[in-house]
Amino acid sequence: MTESQKPEKYERRQGPDFLCRAFSWLAIAGWLVFIAGLVVAHYASPELDTGLVRYWGIEIRTDWHPILTVYLQYLLWVVVVVSAMSIALNRLRLRRRGDHLHLNIILLLLTSIGLLLYLYLQI
Repeated sequence: MTESQKPEKYERRQGPDFLCRAFSWLAIAGWLVFIAGLVVAHYASPELDTGLVRYWGIEIRTDWHPILTVYLQYLLWVVVVVSAMSIALNRLRLRRRGDHLHLNIILLLLTSIGLLLYLYLQI
């Protein structure tokens, strides 16, 4: 068999296997938990002090809600663990030229770590 007659490398993958599908499901789960964390962060954050609130003398909460902040921290830690686990599994899986590192998982990890750092510095 000459060089021109050799077949290209045979691709044994028939489609996305369980691990490739797990990356997608972990990404979706991580983003859903992160969105739930954003909703909790909305209700846990201090209320906005506007001129109208001061004019009418309405009492507002100026610090983070203690119970909701704890829930928010737990949700963000779950996001960090899920995204770190997905990145670790993805790094083990990167073997072929067509495989790629999922950018949205890295963005999710960095965003959740940034929000955790913000919370720990604010409280």
